Amino acid sequence: MHQMKKSKLMPIVFSILAGMVLPGCMATVTEPHPITWWILGGLGLAILAGAIVSLLGIRRLKLRLIHMEADLNERTAQIEQQRNELESLYRADDELRRHLHLDEVLQSLVNTAVELLHADKGALMVWDEKRERLHARATYGFQPETVAKMSFAPGNGVAGRVALSGEPEIVEDTYLNGRVTPFIIESEKLRALMQVPIKVAGRVFGVFSADFLQPHRFSEKEKRLLIAFAQRAGLAIETARLYEREEQIAVMQERNHLARDLHDSVTQSLYGATLYAEVASQLLKSGELEKAGENLKELKGMALDALAEMRLLIYELRPSVFEQEGLIAAIQTRLDAVEGRLGLETNFITEGEISLSPQVEEGLYRITQEALNNVIKHAHAETVSVTLTQQEQMVCLEVADDGVGFNPVQACEAGCLGLHGMKERAQELGAEFEIISQLGQGAKVIVRRQIP
Repeated sequence: MHQMKKSKLMPIVFSILAGMVLPGCMATVTEPHPITWWILGGLGLAILAGAIVSLLGIRRLKLRLIHMEADLNERTAQIEQQRNELESLYRADDELRRHLHLDEVLQSLVNTAVELLHADKGALMVWDEKRERLHARATYGFQPETVAKMSFAPGNGVAGRVALSGEPEIVEDTYLNGRVTPFIIESEKLRALMQVPIKVAGRVFGVFSADFLQPHRFSEKEKRLLIAFAQRAGLAIETARLYEREEQIAVMQERNHLARDLHDSVTQSLYGATLYAEVASQLLKSGELEKAGENLKELKGMALDALAEMRLLIYELRPSVFEQEGLIAAIQTRLDAVEGRLGLETNFITEGEISLSPQVEEGLYRITQEALNNVIKHAHAETVSVTLTQQEQMVCLEVADDGVGFNPVQACEAGCLGLHGMKERAQELGAEFEIISQLGQGAKVIVRRQIP
């Protein structure tokens, strides 16, 4: 029975395989040799096995390609995420570079941190001078009465613990965390926060806080971003502190210089006045009234010059409004406080939107001061005008008077009228400096600077 099934089956297999593999031989082969059956059967099995192996290989290759594509997509997403983080930090750096004074830097840090994490509120708390407590120095979104109460001892509250340990701390739901200061949570309705230390020169300077009104699960990206930003904040704070320290030194040097000028010039004027008074007194005794009158006239002029010098130098020794309100307000205040009170007619004209860096504003202000000082001391003018314009990529400052004028070449060669000082300040700003004047036709000081 088995032999009969085999004899019936083999011709069928043979016919199929022969039709697939040896179609050209089918026309002549009618009955295969018994050995051929085994050969063709083995060949068929080999072909079938090869096909199966090929299919499995193709499938493995497809799976491998799928995994490679997934890995590539994941890596691409990571690179894109890192690129976005770097761009965010670069934008933050650009924002920080716009400010030099510490309070401005701290407020900019808080605003930028809130923007980076899309937070609802933010705060920056710093140590007091004795490093006994943390106080809010800059905030975003907090109520003033809450800010007034934001004070933490080392280890007290989240901020106190972060300042003490120097390590970040995260609270994803304040209702589930009993270590958060209650009054801030209740008054500001905070539900989540992340606080990181800011270190300057290896010591904790203060603590950043990014706060949310809803429970928030902080991602690794957010943690990494705020920690990296805190490191940049430390550099910005150190730069601001160095700038203010150098600025204070410069102010003290300037004030010492002005004090010496005050002593020398006013002493000289008063000494001259005493001489005229002495001569006038002797002339009056001898009855030479006309000559005595001339000396008294000189005495009056010298006294007025001393008064003008005193007013000018005292104004310069006072805290400058420039640091508080900027260039335009400082120039107007100077004209009102000095030139206006000395009887000069003053004009101040601005054109365009004046938007300059603090360094450029300070340089232009110092040049304006020196030019106005020359008008008072030497020009014998009745009118002085200051014009400040900014158009497209150019800012221009002009200080003009209707006084006696002078020869600019001779004045520069003689090193008088403070011209070298103004020229050096202009060079430090990368600006062009020009003086236009003729005897009897007044003078004009011009400074032009390209704006990058």
